[in-house]
Amino acid sequence: MKNKLIVSLAATAIVVVLVFGFLYVGTGNDYYRLSDGASSEQIEALKSNKIDYMIKEDGSLWIRRSDELKVAQCCT
Repeated sequence: MKNKLIVSLAATAIVVVLVFGFLYVGTGNDYYRLSDGASSEQIEALKSNKIDYMIKEDGSLWIRRSDELKVAQCCT
């Protein structure tokens, strides 16, 4: 009886860790395009609010999806 309980709890813990790990990895690095060109004012606003962004080779400005609320609060 005790062994079944331990195995059941261990299996549940493994499943929980795997689900949270998958969700973290699946959504952690997702970016969306904010604009076709990045102005210096936009970059300064993003830097001052510690928002993760990247500028691609074509000059487009991309924001991490997890920072979407911060962008809406500071930069719109």
